[in-house]
Amino acid sequence: MRFGIAARLALLLALVGVIASGVTGFYVYNASRTLLIQSSKSELLTSTKVLASRIVVAREEISRNLQLLSGHPDALAALDAAFDAPDTAAENRLAILFEQLMAVNPNYFQIRLIGAAEHGLERVRVDRGSDEPLRVGGEDLQEKGHYPYVFDTLKLAANETYLSRFAINHEQGAHAGLGRPTAQLGMPVVDRDGHTRGVVVINIDLHGVFKELSAGLPADFKLYLANAEGDFLVHPDPAQSFGFDRGRRILVQDEFPSTADLVLNKSPQVLLEVSSGSHSDLPVVAAFISQPVSIHSDESRLILGLAEPLATVLRQADALGNVILQIVLGICLACVLIAIAVARAVTRPINSMSLALRDFTAGAPMSALPTERHDEIGLLARSFGALSEQIRRQLSELQQRRHELEHLAQHDTLTGLPNRALFADRMEQALASARRDNTRLALMFIDLDDFKPINDERGHAVGDLLLKEVGTRIRKAIRESDTAARIGGDEFVVLLRHIQNKEDALAVAEKVRQSINQPILTDGPPLIVSASVGVATFPEGGSDEIELAKNADRAMYRAKQQGRNDVVIHQPAGQ
Repeated sequence: MRFGIAARLALLLALVGVIASGVTGFYVYNASRTLLIQSSKSELLTSTKVLASRIVVAREEISRNLQLLSGHPDALAALDAAFDAPDTAAENRLAILFEQLMAVNPNYFQIRLIGAAEHGLERVRVDRGSDEPLRVGGEDLQEKGHYPYVFDTLKLAANETYLSRFAINHEQGAHAGLGRPTAQLGMPVVDRDGHTRGVVVINIDLHGVFKELSAGLPADFKLYLANAEGDFLVHPDPAQSFGFDRGRRILVQDEFPSTADLVLNKSPQVLLEVSSGSHSDLPVVAAFISQPVSIHSDESRLILGLAEPLATVLRQADALGNVILQIVLGICLACVLIAIAVARAVTRPINSMSLALRDFTAGAPMSALPTERHDEIGLLARSFGALSEQIRRQLSELQQRRHELEHLAQHDTLTGLPNRALFADRMEQALASARRDNTRLALMFIDLDDFKPINDERGHAVGDLLLKEVGTRIRKAIRESDTAARIGGDEFVVLLRHIQNKEDALAVAEKVRQSINQPILTDGPPLIVSASVGVATFPEGGSDEIELAKNADRAMYRAKQQGRNDVVIHQPAGQ
């Protein structure tokens, strides 16, 4: 049987159409798969950094509690008294404060006041019992001077925090914390003459802390935490955690070889895809970061990671593959039928679809598809258009989620103001610009007066409303080029760039103070709150971020001491 030119052309067109549609479908599927994996890695990295920032915030909250306890007058009074003639009233008041802190912090195993004398004898101790805080006293008090969290903390200056290594608690006499993963945070108790009289130590439940911090993560995310040597401290399989406590090393670099660069401190982060070893049955994509410990600690760095099953990531790609397969089969059938019917008639629409496909794979706007046709070519064109819109919509959704996570990592969730990390970055840039251009700037510390009574009497909902309204008023009282941030509790900071003199800074500070003083309408009685404002200017009030922050904070405390609801600017010595 001899084939004519029409049959040959029809056969050739059908063959080309089948090959072209198959290759295109395979390329689109693989490109979509690669994009989904890359996007998932970026999302995991962003989530890991957000979790790291939450850990820092949680640690800072414990440091603030330690600062409250170590600076409490009853702590020094209890330590001043001899052991055989204790100040019982001061010890009782301090024990009540310990119990209250443990009541509102379920992750605290134990709070202790330990003296520097008598081999680090415990003076006041409250443990977490089975149902409620349990005070330990008398002969049950122990000498702890040989533990690093005592003798290392005694070497620190006032208000400095010590963090022990993360380990299983084997201290005899402990209650709820015995045999549990824990860490101790301590702070020295210093008298007015600068002599260290003892330490305040808080034992925390590591599993509880990380369970609480990771509560907002997707259910299929797996959390990993390791120390600087790579020993697992937190693992989805509890049997893999704290292996060194059971006489064997279980290392992150063994399960995830790419993390060796983190252990060797060669890289701050790694993104990886693992389908071998313990993950051969369930491959994962993961992101790990190396987080330096910024306080005095036996732990120099922590390695934090999140992993997600590869199957979850590729679920959309599999659905997309089915659609692509259906479209490819439709293209093949259409090419064969149209090629047999009339080869020349299908040449033009096939070319137009090929051009649209090249535009789509190149990321350019697609040229017009022959969707107005009422045959197989038109159906194919409409299906391909729907597919391209689906892919672009999915990519847009992934991009939006990444932006939301980045915003969450840099802004306070209550007020919408920049958080401490973003404010520190802008402060650093502003100082660099001021030094380069020989200009001036000012840093304001704002602390609400008597916020706690309002929060206690009117409830947290009203307290949150007050904080959001204060944040809005501060933002409206400054220029768009300036930056306002909430750094914790009822504390706000403002960065004023390009000011002419101190009077400019004082004028803005006074404007902020008066704005805060205006009544705030609520469902109940209006709220009236005042603020104490401290101001430090660059370069007179400090040459770097730390010095400016210290001087602005001191000025704010002078405003508190002078009766509150006032603005005080830092004056260099001799002025």
